[in-house]
Amino acid sequence: MSGDSHIIEPVDLFKTRLPKALRERALWEEEFTLDEPIVPGGHTEFKKLHTIGFDGWTISKYRQTGGETPDGDPDHIIRDMNFDGVDASVMFPNLSLFVLFTDDHELSMAHARVWNDYLVERYLPYKDRLRPTAAIPLTNVPEAVAEIERCARLGLGAILLPEIPPLPYYAREYDPVWAAAQAHGLPVFIHVATGGVKVKEEVSETAVTVRGLMTAMNMGKGNLTDDMVTGRTMGAAVGSAVAGPQGIIASLVGGGVCERFPDLHFNLIEYTAGWLVSFMGYMDKAWKTGTGQ
Repeated sequence: MSGDSHIIEPVDLFKTRLPKALRERALWEEEFTLDEPIVPGGHTEFKKLHTIGFDGWTISKYRQTGGETPDGDPDHIIRDMNFDGVDASVMFPNLSLFVLFTDDHELSMAHARVWNDYLVERYLPYKDRLRPTAAIPLTNVPEAVAEIERCARLGLGAILLPEIPPLPYYAREYDPVWAAAQAHGLPVFIHVATGGVKVKEEVSETAVTVRGLMTAMNMGKGNLTDDMVTGRTMGAAVGSAVAGPQGIIASLVGGGVCERFPDLHFNLIEYTAGWLVSFMGYMDKAWKTGTGQ
């Protein structure tokens, strides 16, 4: 079982499917080929991502030592799963993660609806092996609930929420979202480096987690410094767990969400788990001892 597989989206998915009034703001990718590889024997096919808050190279055409370049074709995904001995995969967006959860609700929801429709069209026929997650922006709770209901009717079996939500996950304002997901038996997935992208401000900025992701990508393009390696080591060992999943777990458990919606399953993706046992111990201690006692 793969709990974290990513779909390579068509480069013009949003440019061609968003409402016409929003297409100038759509996330899109530009494919290009280098005259020669950066390193001997390396890959020459790359993509450049264009989206609010980030414009630059990506490694969405992965450098590899052999095999075909991933292209998002379900038959090719299953071919590779068979080769690797994987029975089933939970599927997440790839570069779409940059624009599905922003502070601009209209922009995020438009991208999410295109993404969700694309999942139904392209991957739902393969649901015995591939289980894609439907993106649900939380910048407008009634519309989030409506999109959950729509995705459930379409046959999608799970929802994807941002790591950095507009309000903390303990907020009672999200209860209609939890109720809708539970009513339709939709597990909730939260993937690292999602949410927090601000596009409304005069100078757009991406989320801290996304900036960290792009920094990690760019580390392979030049000479490493002690500062870069130290920061990356600290971030990988401590920062990702403290900033992301521990805060989410504390919000969901401490805020009573799991108690109010006992049949709802939460899945935190790509955060590692070495910290989990000790964190659970601290949570139990905090609950039993109380605060300041």
